[in-house]
Amino acid sequence: MFSYRHLHYTLRQLRYFVVTAEALSFTAASKLLHISQPSISTALAELESSFGVQLFVRHHAAGLSLTQAGRDLLGLARNLLKSAEELQTAAGEMNTGMSGVIALGCLASIAPPVLPMILASFIAEHANVAFDTHEGSQEELLRGLRDGSLDLALTYDLALVDDIEFTSVVELPPYVILPKLHKLARVRSVALASLLDEPYVMLDLAHSREYFATLFDTVGRRPLPAFRSSQPEVVRGMVANGLGYSILNFPLKSTHTVDGSQYTIRPFKEDLRPLNLGIARLASVQPRQVVHRFAQFCAMAISRHRTSVGA
Repeated sequence: MFSYRHLHYTLRQLRYFVVTAEALSFTAASKLLHISQPSISTALAELESSFGVQLFVRHHAAGLSLTQAGRDLLGLARNLLKSAEELQTAAGEMNTGMSGVIALGCLASIAPPVLPMILASFIAEHANVAFDTHEGSQEELLRGLRDGSLDLALTYDLALVDDIEFTSVVELPPYVILPKLHKLARVRSVALASLLDEPYVMLDLAHSREYFATLFDTVGRRPLPAFRSSQPEVVRGMVANGLGYSILNFPLKSTHTVDGSQYTIRPFKEDLRPLNLGIARLASVQPRQVVHRFAQFCAMAISRHRTSVGA
C-alpha cells in the first residue's frame, strides 16, 4: 500500500509563491491576491522553512528576485496548482464533460493561419474549456514549457532537446514565393541555383533563417538577404510588391497580402528537407486529461487544414 508522507506546505502557500514570483514585489502580489503584505510575507517564510531553501532574495528598495532554488521550484509549483485546479474542476463538474484552462503557446510565424481555427473548432465542441494563449519565438515557447507557464506549444521541430517531447503532426516541405510577374513564376518548379542571383527577402527568425539558409548548401552558396523581417506577413508583402523572393513552409489558402498585392507559390525541383509541425510539451510532466484531448484534436485539425489547402 502506498504511504503518503505528511506535507508541510499548503496550496495557498504555493499560490502566494507563484504570484509573488511573477510579480517580484510583495506590494504587487498583495494587490493581485487581495491579501495583506504581512500575510504573504509570513506564508512565504513558512514555505521556505518547510522546503529548507530560500526562494527569494529580498531587496529593501528594489523588490524581490528569485534564487536559483526559487526558479527551479517555480515550474513545479505551477504544475501542481494546475493539477489541483483540474481536480477541483473535475470533482465539481463530473457530468459536464471536458473543462479547465489550457495554457497554449504557438510559434508566432504560424499563429495567424493555425491558432484561431483550432481554438474556434475545439471550443465549439468543448464549451467548458478556456485558453490562455501565448505567441512567441521558439526560445520563448521552450522556456514556457520548462517553467510550467505553458501546457503545450504548436511549433516546428527546431532546437529541441531531450527534455521536450515532440509529436510530429505533418511534414511541411519548403516552397518559394515570388512576385506574380517574376520570370520564375512562369515555371512549374524552381531550382535552388536559379535563385542565387535574385534578391532574397529573408524571414528573420532565429532558427528559421538558419534552416532556410542550409537548403542552399547543396548548391555551394548561401543567398545574402536584400531585405529581412521577423513578420511573415511583411515578408509576403515585400515579395508581392516585387522586392524579391522568399521561402516559407506553412501552406496558405490565399496568395493575397493585406495591401491587396499578390504573390505566386512554386515548389522546388529538389527534394529538400522539410520541417515537421507538431505539438511540444515538457516530457517530465504528465498532461492533464483536457490537455491530452486537445493535443489529439490539434493533430487532426492541422492535418485537415493541410489537406484543404492542397499541400
